[in-house]
Amino acid sequence: MRKNYYALKDSELQQLMRDYAISLEGDFTRKSAVLAVKDFEEKLEKGELVVPDMEGNVLEGLKREIPKLRVTTVIFHNTMENDMPYIFVGNNGRGFYIPKETEVDVPDYILNSCIKDAVEDRMFPEQQMNGDIVWKVKKIQRFPYSIINPSREI
Repeated sequence: MRKNYYALKDSELQQLMRDYAISLEGDFTRKSAVLAVKDFEEKLEKGELVVPDMEGNVLEGLKREIPKLRVTTVIFHNTMENDMPYIFVGNNGRGFYIPKETEVDVPDYILNSCIKDAVEDRMFPEQQMNGDIVWKVKKIQRFPYSIINPSREI
């Protein structure tokens, strides 16, 4: 719900009225439009209104469910002797320092979007049949980990 309806432009008020299917009796006045939108949103928040959706089905009020966070317990492993004791992962402006070699609950959206997609190229020597050494490039996971507990909601 908006706090200051009077800060809206007339075009924004008219768009809200179209979205909410509000019609005014008589001509459009700013005060009557603000009062109508405010009254509609207050009733909608309290669940006093019945709102049809796009297909014409009737929904009772707004059903707002708080999304649950899904986490997975994992252990991140060291890959080299001089590795940092943590990994840093950033997603949408939010950064995480995740310690290595300890059980940690990691949000699934971080695990699926950042950790699984983080790969790097490593060069490995491969000996040919004639004795020559050829360097091959392989893609490996940047942050190797083991799953301890599967995904669950908290």
